[in-house]
Amino acid sequence: MIRLAPSLVMIAGLGALTGTARADSVFDVCKGESKTAVAGTGKPSIAVVYLGDFPVTTTPQMRNAVAAPIATAEKAKIVPAKDVEAAKKLVDDKKWNDKSDACGQAPSLVAVLGQKHPNLSTATATITCDGAAACVLNVDLERHGRRSAERWVRYSVALPAGKPTVAGIQSAAAKLVAKGAPPDAPTAGLAVAELPEGVVTVRSDVDGSLESDRIMEGNPAFAACAPKGRKKHDIRGYYAEWKLSAKGNPFQALVKPFAGRDPADEVAAECLKKALEATQLRCPRDGKNVTVKTAICL
Repeated sequence: MIRLAPSLVMIAGLGALTGTARADSVFDVCKGESKTAVAGTGKPSIAVVYLGDFPVTTTPQMRNAVAAPIATAEKAKIVPAKDVEAAKKLVDDKKWNDKSDACGQAPSLVAVLGQKHPNLSTATATITCDGAAACVLNVDLERHGRRSAERWVRYSVALPAGKPTVAGIQSAAAKLVAKGAPPDAPTAGLAVAELPEGVVTVRSDVDGSLESDRIMEGNPAFAACAPKGRKKHDIRGYYAEWKLSAKGNPFQALVKPFAGRDPADEVAAECLKKALEATQLRCPRDGKNVTVKTAICL
């Protein structure tokens, strides 16, 4: 029987994420998108979010007025408030469900809601006003189960002149229309044509609801592993195979540079191994250890 070297096994595994095992497969994976936080199957569901600085105190009637035209346009149903509250409690308890053990890091509200609403979108409502007090209601919708090009859309409507009021928002909401993606829409986890410099990009084959890629990308310990003294436009790739425990702790990590000949790449790979194993991630939903393959570009 022929045994493949661990590095070749990881290259093939990473290539499977993009349907290729070419020599540039690690960078291809990094340019692709992270696995979606929800399955994206079934009838869409929408949960509208009002942040603490929203300029009016919302009412059930106003919230329904804002959600209704968006739900109609998206052919979606509105997530009941009781489902949101139940999901918030599970997040506070760091659990996936009432019977599961607590995780080291709480699952996200999106991921927990996505168990009951597998085609979940969240819509964040904001109001912007210019100097003449002409105000616009924007509702930025993230379709958590959609591919990158369809992930974000902004619904907007002009509000009556003057200071925003509940009555004014409620009456204007029926005319909310899609305006394309928000100009400031987050790009974390989305596909890119070129990898950005000075940024850690992580793509894993683990369950997207764990949002592990975003946690690792946001951990400064990963960025600190970048090889020193590189020239401009020099992005390095690494591949990793590791295990995620039932408590959300990475262990038995093996990190190797991809086609790297610079001794600094070996140092960076060892640094990434330590950073990975020291990172607290979310628990697998089934409470079992899982094997993960990851591409890291920085």
